[in-house]
Formats: sequence, C-alpha cells, structure tokens
Amino acid sequence: MRPKPGLQSVHEARAQRKRSKYGRPGPNALLVGIGGLVLVLLGYWFFAQRSLKSAQQALLAQQRAVNATVGAEWFPLRDRIEALTVEAGGAYPGDLVDPATARWDFRSAPGIYLRLRVEGAKDVASVRRAAQDSLRDGFTACLLREPNNPLARGEPDAGAFSEHPWNLRQAYRATRVMTDEWANEVTASGDELRLRVFVQQYEKAKASEIPLAIDIMRRSQFFLLVLDEDADEARALSDGGVITPETLQLVPHFSRVFIVDLRAGKTVVRLRRKGTGEKVLSGAIVDPETRDAVTRQVNNCALARSVWMEIAPPTRRDAVGDAGVEGGSLAR
Repeated sequence: MRPKPGLQSVHEARAQRKRSKYGRPGPNALLVGIGGLVLVLLGYWFFAQRSLKSAQQALLAQQRAVNATVGAEWFPLRDRIEALTVEAGGAYPGDLVDPATARWDFRSAPGIYLRLRVEGAKDVASVRRAAQDSLRDGFTACLLREPNNPLARGEPDAGAFSEHPWNLRQAYRATRVMTDEWANEVTASGDELRLRVFVQQYEKAKASEIPLAIDIMRRSQFFLLVLDEDADEARALSDGGVITPETLQLVPHFSRVFIVDLRAGKTVVRLRRKGTGEKVLSGAIVDPETRDAVTRQVNNCALARSVWMEIAPPTRRDAVGDAGVEGGSLAR
C-alpha cells in the first residue's frame, strides 16, 4: 500500500476531526434527544395519572352507591350505638330495670355486643379504637341463649356456641369500605398497584362483609354493652401497670351492664355489678394461661348470673353459667 503524500501528522489530525464530527453528537443533538425523552416520559406519566384517576373515580362511585343504600341503615345505627356508649362511660346515673324486659326473651334473639373499659368510652374515636380488641367472652356465653342452628343441624364446624351476638368490631370491619377514611386512602393511592389493593378490599366487602353488615343491622334486636371499671388489683397484675381487659377480668371489679332495645330505641336494663366467682378446679392446673382463662370465665359467668337474677322473674331464674367452664365450675 502506497503511503499518502504529505506529512503523517496532518493525516492524523484530519482523521481525528472526522471522528469528532461524525462519532459524537453535538450539543444541539443532545438537547433534541433529551427533550424527546422528557416528552415521552411526560406523556406516559400524564396517561398513567389519567388512567389512575379514572379508576379511582370508578371505585369511589361504587362506594357512594353502597353508602346511599346500606349506609342509610348502618350510619344511623352506628351513630346511635356510639352515642349510647359514650354516654354510658360518663357518670353512672343508677340502676334501671324495665319490668317489660322480664317478658322479652332477648337471650334467644340476635343482637350486638360490645365490651370495653370505661376508659375506652370517652369519645367516639376511643370507642372505635377500643372496639377493635373487643371479643365475645364468658359473659355472653353464660347470659345469652341464642340457638346454634348449624350445630343443631350437625355441621362439624359449627362450634360450641352460636355466632350471636355479633360483636360491634365485626360491624366496623364489615363496613370499613363505607368510611370517609377508606375513601381518602383510595384518593391518596399513588399508583395502580396500591389502587388494586383497594379494589380487592371492595370486592371482598361486596361479596361477604357488606351482606354480613346488612344481616347485623336488620336482625339485631338489642345492643348489649359492658363497661368495666378499673381496679387497682388489675394494675398490679399488668406489665408496666397498664390495665388491659384480660387482667381486669381476673380480679373483682365493678362492671356497668346496659341492654338497649333497638326496636323501641330505649335502654331497658342498666346495672352496676361486681362479678366474682369461686372456681372449683377438677385437678391441679399448673399452666398459668389455663388458670387465668378459668378465672376469667368464672368471674364473667358470675357477672352474668347477677345481671340475670335482677332481670328475670322468679319462675325464669334458671341456672346461668351452664355454658361450661373447662377445668372449673361456677360455685356462686
């Protein structure tokens, strides 16, 4: 190959300028490329946000439809129950037993139950928080006699007790998708994955939870409320001195029991009693958890008996507490 005429350094400089001109984009080309990429990203973001907003509005429209139907029944009932609970947490006005209650077989009727410490009934917000930990207990098992239809039919998973009374906690959870808080969370969801979670929550509520809420609202005949007053003995048993419903039910303490006739819209029973039972153990129970469970059950059954003895006429004062106490029995 014949060498090119001229100086080698001149040829190398020309080659370098050529590579610089055609091998690397200039400033204008870079600006055009970056601008195009930004426009593509902005277009995608705008489309995604528009799609997200459309899906949010569709979901909220479904929620508004439920609120206009189911909410028309649930919200007044919820507000009335919460107002009664807050009022019951104030100064106790004294005992009350409507004579007509003795002729009402409320123990075999469906109802709503809530049990809190008095401290949990200061306002509506505290009631809603405390209700999330409220469970059915030995008091309802010993006082009420709601028929267990699945058990009567021989269904193997029916359980020992009926599903009634419903706990207010169940109603709160069943109607969560109807709340303003849930709607605000949907509006604040920033991506489709997060929104998909709320869609699944709504679909689950529509399939099972909202029908349960409708059943609770339409069938419940009474509201049974128990407010436990704190006791120093419970504070001594609690870690860090913080009283819990579990430790409170281990020691003698006063409880306020209210029965509200939801059909008539009035309180028919208001009693303040101390449930203290004596357990007769069928053997040495060394496990602390089992021993505490027996103690709570016996004390709760004793409270149920004291309430029933005030309500029922002499001819109907059948034994309360025959629901069973594993490892023990009610002595008084």
